[in-house]
Amino acid sequence: MTQTLKYQVHEYSDEYKNIFKGLYNDFKTKAYSEYKFELEPLEYDDFTASVNENLIKCLILFEDSIPTAFMVYTTEISESLELNIIHCIGDENKNEKRKLLMERFLELNSEILKEKVVTYPMLGSQEEFTPEITNFGFKLVGLSVVRFYFNNDVSLEIFKKFKPLPLLDGYKIISYDKKYENELVNVINTAFKDTSDALFDPRFSSIEGSKDILNKITMDIYGRFLPDCTSVLLYNKKPIGVCFANITAGRIANIPLIGISKEHCSKGLGLSLLHTTLGKMLSKYGKSFSEVNASTETDNYPALKMYRRLGFKEDYYYPQAYRPIEPKQ
Repeated sequence: MTQTLKYQVHEYSDEYKNIFKGLYNDFKTKAYSEYKFELEPLEYDDFTASVNENLIKCLILFEDSIPTAFMVYTTEISESLELNIIHCIGDENKNEKRKLLMERFLELNSEILKEKVVTYPMLGSQEEFTPEITNFGFKLVGLSVVRFYFNNDVSLEIFKKFKPLPLLDGYKIISYDKKYENELVNVINTAFKDTSDALFDPRFSSIEGSKDILNKITMDIYGRFLPDCTSVLLYNKKPIGVCFANITAGRIANIPLIGISKEHCSKGLGLSLLHTTLGKMLSKYGKSFSEVNASTETDNYPALKMYRRLGFKEDYYYPQAYRPIEPKQ
């Protein structure tokens, strides 16, 4: 007689701490290879402490009393519910386990879903869940990760040979200065509020949310901020564009955001900003950095062309899932 497996989903509590450790550590060993993580995952004790402090939330799926899958998400960091990871051990019934975790997640957060978007970057093997996730009301945006390798001779040669056009009268690129923060909040808001980025990160839609994004970049929440490599575009001495730079892990740099006010778009100014920032990185850090990376929508051909022209190469693609706010009845 075939035995039917019994699945149950529970919120993490310390009564599961000992038996959950092996599953978490299985995820930790696969974070880079299977999920494209660039930051080191928390050590187990730090992870459980964060759950207990309500900084993150964790759901565990038990298979006949043995934990074989889990989900991690946050509810308080921004205007979204941020679904960080769904990890399953083994190769059997992965999507069934993911579905059960998702059902419980939506059930527990039913009230919050009336006010917040759910965002879920489906990195690595999580892409296998793409066909099923749309049944839970999620929509998808394709994102491309591009990289510039500091030790790649071809990329370096492309960058060296590129000759940017002179800036038109009134325009000037300077290094980041804190005194421009309030004006840069407006730049971020106007540059992104009508883009697909605002669908899965609604902070872009408001001044308050755009300020939160800027603060998290400049206060080292998303990595160590590099003000000396961050470039600000001025027009008649007022900020109208920015290319941020930070370090996300060890020797890996990142471009978290390039934005230009709408009325100044389509003039090649984004390319000039990126060229300036990349030049500063090469000049100051040389080969102490292994790479700088960025992400953009797979159908944003002008952005992809901009990165390619400076020696970036597309590395991989992933679906960015988001679940819009539920309409009021």
